[in-house]
Amino acid sequence: MDRVILHSDLNGFYASVECFHQPGIRDKPVVVGGDAEKRHGIILAKNEIAKKYGIKTGEAIWQAMQKCPDLVCIKPNFKKYLEYSGLVRTIYEQYTDRVEAFGLDECWRATRS
Repeated sequence: MDRVILHSDLNGFYASVECFHQPGIRDKPVVVGGDAEKRHGIILAKNEIAKKYGIKTGEAIWQAMQKCPDLVCIKPNFKKYLEYSGLVRTIYEQYTDRVEAFGLDECWRATRS
């Protein structure tokens, strides 16, 4: 029997959750990270629009703001992300009882075929 592993990664998860809750920022470059006013911290997540500016996860906020002065920077809300992560896992568990979480936004499922 061959082993099959399905990997699910919710790209830009934190930024996606923020855009869902704040419709007014959906069409803007959005990142979740440190304090933009103090210009410190790093990018934890970005939406697809921010990605087009060359903004990278792990990049310093001040560097990202140089690439995109109109960047919307939101402080992380891990309680909210944990809630949505649980909702997504509930969906996965409707299909299999073999879900292995890897962080808030990734899961694995192993099967034998």
